[in-house]
Amino acid sequence: MNAVFCSGIEDGPLLTFGTAPEPQLAENMVLVRVELVSIEAIDLIKLALYRHGLAEPPPGGIVGCQASGTVEGIGAQVTRFRLGDRVVAYHACGSHAELFVAPEASTWHLPEGLDPGSAAAAPFTLAATRDTLCNRGRLRAGETILINHVTSSLGLMTVQLALETGAKVIGIARDPACRDRLRKIGLTEILSATRDDVMARCLELTQGRGVDFVFDVSAGERTADLARLVVPGGRYAAFSVIDSIADQPYGPDGAAPDATGPELERLPIMTASPMHDPAVHAQVGVMMGRIAKGELQLPIEHEFALCEAAEAYDFILHGRPFGHVVMRP
Repeated sequence: MNAVFCSGIEDGPLLTFGTAPEPQLAENMVLVRVELVSIEAIDLIKLALYRHGLAEPPPGGIVGCQASGTVEGIGAQVTRFRLGDRVVAYHACGSHAELFVAPEASTWHLPEGLDPGSAAAAPFTLAATRDTLCNRGRLRAGETILINHVTSSLGLMTVQLALETGAKVIGIARDPACRDRLRKIGLTEILSATRDDVMARCLELTQGRGVDFVFDVSAGERTADLARLVVPGGRYAAFSVIDSIADQPYGPDGAAPDATGPELERLPIMTASPMHDPAVHAQVGVMMGRIAKGELQLPIEHEFALCEAAEAYDFILHGRPFGHVVMRP
């Protein structure tokens, strides 16, 4: 089968396209014939960890954690799936390939009407956003949240969930041309990362108070400044910062440690429980149903061929995507 591998980390992770043996199917696993591969934020973080020697590339070298497709094989212990079922699956590695094996516990049926691209992008984004924002972050009505890199898929989902709580939402966008698209999902307070004095505008929009919550999906852009905007007792959620990861005590899953100080509560953008946890699985299923009904939006910005994986990653890191990037084997 064709697959994408990570090798050659001396000058940064090198993504190469080639052939690999078909994956082995364990008793509790589902074999998926991949239709679309999603590039998740956790995939980008893992490449940064490989680059700095903080983690080893996966066994066999095939990267990626999430993809949608059709069930082509089931292990002896699998009970929820049948051959031919349309699914999306999550696993630690192996999704950037024509065939992908994942645990039954972190595989979901596609709700009727759900686009395969949105399906491929859904589980991790939905689980990480909701858990960080609503469960551990406890965002409440009347609070103000500032989302940095708001046009990422995590940022866009955060906008929608935050608005549902009754919070005031401010978004920082890299691309000033995306304002109309952001307004369509309900965001009205939009700052340009390149044109606005972000600090001054945030203080103006909050009457000098600052914000209760920063949800930072960027690669470390304005981290120190944005943290100063958070009111005492507020929250700052972030992924591991790709450009300064070597200076941070990140864990093996790429998440920043959950630390609480007297002034600022720091949260990793991650699920507190693993993706195969039954509660996480159930919540993701409910939210995918909402996407299928049009109640939540999870846009796909661009589709690459799997053999263009290096270009797809570069597009995410250096372009200005609005939502997810997917690949087709």
